[in-house]
Amino acid sequence: MTGALELKDLRKSFGRTEIIRGVDLVVHKGERIGVIGPNGAGKSTLFNLISGRLRPSSGEVRLNGQRIDGLKPYEINRMGLSRSFQITNI
Repeated sequence: MTGALELKDLRKSFGRTEIIRGVDLVVHKGERIGVIGPNGAGKSTLFNLISGRLRPSSGEVRLNGQRIDGLKPYEINRMGLSRSFQITNI
């Protein structure tokens, strides 16, 4: 059974520094998960990879079985995945 969202060996490097190291994740339809960690752990980078704001160095991001890594954020949004940003100046 495939998940609604799947990450397979997802990696992201900036120069020689590997920020995301081989993340594997399956989120099934209707399931809720939380991503927690200290500042600088890569949480925002992970969500930027999923939403298309960054391209992975390697690995796959799939939405409902279809690869979305490499697509533009608006294309991913049209497929049903969106993201919101924390507003800190209110």
